[in-house]
Amino acid sequence: MEDHAKQSQQQVFKFLLSMLTGNLGSSILTFIIGLLILKSTDSAIQFGISQVIGPLVALLLLPFTGSMIDKFDKKKVLIAAQFLSIGSLAVYSILIYFQGFDNLIYTYVLLIFLKISDQFLTTGFTAAIITMVIEEHIQKLKSFQQMLSAFIMILSPLLGVMFVNLIPLYSFVLIEIGLEIIAVLAIYWINFQFIDAASTDKPPEGILLMFKKGLSFVGKSKKLIFTLFFSMMINFLFGAINVGIPFVQINVLHFPTHIYGITEAILSIGMILAGLVLSIRKAIKHPLLSTWWMLNMFGLLFILLGVFLSFQLDRFYAILLISSFNFLIGAVITWTNVPLTIWMTKEIPIQLQGRTFHLLNTGGQLLAPLGILLFSVLFDFYASFIIFIIAGICILLITIIYPAIFKIDLRDTTLLTEKEKTR
Repeated sequence: MEDHAKQSQQQVFKFLLSMLTGNLGSSILTFIIGLLILKSTDSAIQFGISQVIGPLVALLLLPFTGSMIDKFDKKKVLIAAQFLSIGSLAVYSILIYFQGFDNLIYTYVLLIFLKISDQFLTTGFTAAIITMVIEEHIQKLKSFQQMLSAFIMILSPLLGVMFVNLIPLYSFVLIEIGLEIIAVLAIYWINFQFIDAASTDKPPEGILLMFKKGLSFVGKSKKLIFTLFFSMMINFLFGAINVGIPFVQINVLHFPTHIYGITEAILSIGMILAGLVLSIRKAIKHPLLSTWWMLNMFGLLFILLGVFLSFQLDRFYAILLISSFNFLIGAVITWTNVPLTIWMTKEIPIQLQGRTFHLLNTGGQLLAPLGILLFSVLFDFYASFIIFIIAGICILLITIIYPAIFKIDLRDTTLLTEKEKTR
């Protein structure tokens, strides 16, 4: 038993290593690209286009990604996704070496291919966790995963600011290719059938039939439907953060590049501290209720940010405001995501995890492109503090009203009631 637990710990390490090498370079590259777009175009709309690509790609891949993860060998799918990233990065480095960064179409195409790869990687790893480690290590792994994501988010803006001034973009793309190759090797050494390998036989159905069965499973559970529609509305309103916070710092408050990098990194510090707390505490008894409280916190933080931005602040207080907001948002994001994901990982059947997680993640992002585009336009034409206050009020209203509409008991952790099972 101790050997089994030790091997499970090794699985956790391999997973985190593949995540570190696979995500660090891409996060730095994404930060550099966003910064270059903001500085070269001075437009929230152009920046918004780069942000909207991801959700649109995820939507187009909706019928295929989760089903392919459930049908085929996860290791082979993940390695193939990594090679897609490596190939697209290699072509992009050649193009910008000869033609420069000004033609943004090359950058947008790269972001499309990287998002395709990311969809398979994220869904594959999420679906594989239940068979990668023992149950006692699931919360630890998810918490460490969130902490590592936050650590990467700290490093990526700081290193991004450094690299953007030190080396040309094509040189960093080559560094990113090297990191992706290391990630491929790490994935190769992970045992994706460490637990209950015999119960994970691949279903013989076609991809579209499997997708239909995944839809049917999600449709049976009132809690999953509630989670889906709730996340759709929240992610729509989160366009205010995705577009607004970078735009306000660069184009309204006129933060220097190094200050912008630091404030972006502070969000990750909040995520790390929250992840550390979750990794050492017992599993949250009522994950849905905990998530609900955290979403109320999002709304309150939006409103407070808008109120403070309505005043003329000195540079020091403006930096303090954005830093505090980012820190608290980071902590709340972790406390929202980790308990909810752990609950679903334990409750969703193994053979349906790829489809279910991909449906929920992609469905939750369905309105995100509209939110990003809407807020891109709003921040170009209206005062930022008004936008944040209205977005916060909307989040609070949705959070309060939605549980009553769906008649959900947030203290109940049962995924399917007996009545829903017989549908």
